[in-house]
Amino acid sequence: MIIEETSSPLSVFDFRVMPKSANTNLSVTRKSEASFFGQDGYLHFAQPGQNWLTYSENATNSAWLKVGTSVSIPGSITAIDGSETGNKIIESSSSGEHRITRELNVARNVPITVSIYLKAATCSRVQLSFSNGSSFKGGNPGVKFNLSNGTFISTSSNVTSYQAINCGNGWWRLKLSGVPDLGTQSGFHLYMLNDSNNTSYSGSTSKFLYAWGAQFEQGTNLSTYTPTTVAPYLGLRFNYDLASLSLTGALIEPATTNSVRYSQVFDNSFWRKENASAVRSGSRSPDGKTYAFKIKENSNSSVHYIAPASNLSTNTDSVYTFSAFLKYSERKWAYFNIIGHTVHFDLANRVIGNRSDVITSASIKNAGNGWVRCSATFKAKSSESSVKIGTEISNGATSYRGDGSSGILIWGAQLEKGSQMTSYIRTNGSTVTRSADIVTLAKPSSSSECDILVQRKDGRTWVNDISGSYQVAPSGTEVQYVNFYDSSETSTGDGDDPTAVEQQLDYTSIGPTGTMLDILSNSYMSQTPSKSWSLQKATNTRAPIYRMQVNAGDRWSGDANNQNRERSEFYSKNNNLPFNKDVWLSFSVRLAEGSSLNLSSGEFCYLGQFHASEDDRDISSAPVLGFKLEGDDTISICTCSTTSNPHTVSPKAVVRGTTRFNRGVWQKIVVRVRFSPTNGQLQWWQNGKQLLNLSGIGIGYPDASGPYWKFGIYRSPMSFTTAVEYANMELEHDSSLYSRVSNPLSIL
Repeated sequence: MIIEETSSPLSVFDFRVMPKSANTNLSVTRKSEASFFGQDGYLHFAQPGQNWLTYSENATNSAWLKVGTSVSIPGSITAIDGSETGNKIIESSSSGEHRITRELNVARNVPITVSIYLKAATCSRVQLSFSNGSSFKGGNPGVKFNLSNGTFISTSSNVTSYQAINCGNGWWRLKLSGVPDLGTQSGFHLYMLNDSNNTSYSGSTSKFLYAWGAQFEQGTNLSTYTPTTVAPYLGLRFNYDLASLSLTGALIEPATTNSVRYSQVFDNSFWRKENASAVRSGSRSPDGKTYAFKIKENSNSSVHYIAPASNLSTNTDSVYTFSAFLKYSERKWAYFNIIGHTVHFDLANRVIGNRSDVITSASIKNAGNGWVRCSATFKAKSSESSVKIGTEISNGATSYRGDGSSGILIWGAQLEKGSQMTSYIRTNGSTVTRSADIVTLAKPSSSSECDILVQRKDGRTWVNDISGSYQVAPSGTEVQYVNFYDSSETSTGDGDDPTAVEQQLDYTSIGPTGTMLDILSNSYMSQTPSKSWSLQKATNTRAPIYRMQVNAGDRWSGDANNQNRERSEFYSKNNNLPFNKDVWLSFSVRLAEGSSLNLSSGEFCYLGQFHASEDDRDISSAPVLGFKLEGDDTISICTCSTTSNPHTVSPKAVVRGTTRFNRGVWQKIVVRVRFSPTNGQLQWWQNGKQLLNLSGIGIGYPDASGPYWKFGIYRSPMSFTTAVEYANMELEHDSSLYSRVSNPLSIL
């Protein structure tokens, strides 16, 4: 879908900014708590429900209207949460009403509920009612209540439901529900009453009561109270990037279950200790509130780990992801052993070390304050799966003589069904399910049908011809904004239409060499000269676009001993690919505008390559499969192979096919390859057209581990600049990407 230049959205739901007020066109429900990273850099747990009010515990704020009253927070009134933040509402001596009020926009014919914690003092009688009687048949629904004895004095006939909950220490949570069946302007009043239960009377400054924790929400059910300050809580989890502490979007996730019990309590008998102990440390956990544990090695010469005492229940042949929050202490290396296979993590440098092919993917992500969250994805082989978390002295060195005190910090273990790690779910004595986020957006009334753009952190999707409200599909990455367009003002396209108007790309630097990124379920590390132009990302497009640029003399620090190389690349060296099995690659690539290369003899420029994982005695050789940019913007696909083991002579590259890329135009590429020194296979498609279909050829070397994928610019020293862009980089070996030949992912 291409948006024409004259099109503008009918409505925009922007989740990259915190809301200042409630939005009646947005409905959010989730039946469980769920976690997110806040702007303070810590993990938080959002409760179900909503609270449309700002300053829910501070009625002194100007958001609260005071009529015949004054409000203070003395600092000596113990509230429900144990803090000394109770509000004191005092009558004035004037004649008339004595109340505090909030005004809100509401949805017509949709039930609403208000609640507030109240405690009697020298005033014990109150009335809680909705405001703006013109929005309700029969006027404002309301109840009168006696705080001293917990009895309702009266209720109006149009109250949908009401309730008083005894919260102890004199506090009552008073709840009122009604339906604004005539209008969209409402809110609520909290009146102080005299002994005759009147709302209008001559007041006295000696009369006061206590209040705290107000909540306003859609529906008739009373939700768990959620405090607010400058922004309402709409039920959404606004997730923050821990590096920049900038808001990245809203988490709208599917349901999943954490199968690990006592996920934070590692000294519980649920956890078995092998040549190690789990002791409470003095370090704060990622939520900043609880304390982490330390896996402390003993002095035996052996492996040192903790594991569930019994294997965890799994479904045979289903994909699972195991994760845990870890932090380096005396040891910086840690490992997961899952169904007998390991993946290793450098906790200090956030780097993945050795990884078994049984672990189909792994990640290590910043979790703030020195913490990382490590994950490993695997396919269960039986109805039970073992998981172990251990310390090690270096990459892969799991067995060693401990010193009796060293170790790593741990918190928040999780096993969930699925191919990626989702937000953390805390457990105690039983497994816990996080229910799905159900987010429904109202369609603008000005259009009969809408096309909807959903921008997520990792790309865009379009939904066409929607005639009603739209429920946002859950996913593993943050939703940044959702735009509604009039279907009659948009036109369809395949994302490569050269006449389409593309958004102005806003490029920002990815960061220095060694930066880790997740791109469509695969983790990549950069190898660049760390220049501002070396590796950039455009974030305002349907799919993130990565731009690599190499100028004359741009050298990666890792090439210090090889001055015959210039590069700016992503690589997934810890994602070794299998032999004799289909490996699929799908991506879009665009050469920057400019003149074609004019290569002399001996010069080269690769745009992507499958690099061999050389054994100890092998020499470093040419890529087993590479895409080379040559003169006249010709692209050659080349392969190398040998049966020598070890191989001490670099094999000669064989050109298997060529094509041409038009500069400034996106090219959609799909490749299927089977790596084998003697019986390899290769298919290659460009823009839906098959260019190659070969079998029985040599692709690769007889190495212990298969090759890994790299993309970007890797060239011999040149006097001119090379720049290229990539989007939608997909790499799979457990499922086919053949559908991308005719249905590539969108870019524009």
